Amino acid sequence: MNRPLVRILGLALLAVLLPAAGPHRLSDAQTILDQAAGGSTPTLIGNDLIATPGQEVLLEASLSSGMGLSGIEGKRIQFHLGNRFIGELSTNRNGDVALPWKAPAEPGDYLVRLSVPPDDQPPEPIDPADLLVTVRPADTPIAIIDLDKTLVASGFVRVLLGAADPMPGSQLVTNRLAETHTIVYLTQRPDPLARLSKRWLAEYSFPPGPVLTSPLGSLLSGSGLYKATRLGTLKQHFTNLDVGIGDKPSDARAYVENGLRAILILHVNWAEDEPEDYEKLADELATLPDAVQVVTNWAQVADALFNRVSFPREDMIRRLRDVARDLRRLGKK
Repeated sequence: MNRPLVRILGLALLAVLLPAAGPHRLSDAQTILDQAAGGSTPTLIGNDLIATPGQEVLLEASLSSGMGLSGIEGKRIQFHLGNRFIGELSTNRNGDVALPWKAPAEPGDYLVRLSVPPDDQPPEPIDPADLLVTVRPADTPIAIIDLDKTLVASGFVRVLLGAADPMPGSQLVTNRLAETHTIVYLTQRPDPLARLSKRWLAEYSFPPGPVLTSPLGSLLSGSGLYKATRLGTLKQHFTNLDVGIGDKPSDARAYVENGLRAILILHVNWAEDEPEDYEKLADELATLPDAVQVVTNWAQVADALFNRVSFPREDMIRRLRDVARDLRRLGKK
């Protein structure tokens, strides 16, 4: 997909979402996008990954300005692991590099430092960036967790505005889960938001783990398809993708179809007085596999994970239909 089209679509998306975050106008959308990616200053971004010991991987990075929509060609990107030089590549016309590398033989979390060498810096220096390589045995239990409206109590626009809080209880549960599982944050947020996402997770003391973001061109494919594709790739190397937690029915379907236990955090406005809205949501849940667990908060996520409490989708479907029926009865009086 060409970058001007992606830019237009990104601005249009923010124009729709911004009213929910405050009295912003369309002209504010580009400002927010630029702030998220470091403004007009070139920004270096590394893509986290998870690999098995000794796996051949690509260390991917990009150098761009304007929310990743203007790639910068011909700049040298150097890769270091601690004090050890790994390699160097020059960015292509899209501002991208992909360095072939063999993951370390020992499991661990390896932070690769990306930088533009001093003799290739522009007048305004480009800050270095980090890329996390999480190395785990193939049979490691892995938990896949979404960000927006799953850990974050709102959508990503409020993160851009610096006004996003975690969902209550999410830090406690994810840190407990991290005692037995490797946490992988899988989100359809675009790659240029990776830095902001990592900073938010660290600020609120979520457990460390790779943050897998989405190429700009895949934003129109839908969250379910994007995540199903990423999960399919992970399954080629890892045999114990155990549980997936997210807020979209399409994500829950992707989790189940790839062999994960699926926990769907459903956001229901119980003050809504239109029965059709409850029925529509119930109909959507009815299309999901029976194995999907449907909860409304992280206390219930904890019960599902640690206390073997079941939250069948049928129970939520019944509750939604009961509310719709009661509203219709009230409407006739």
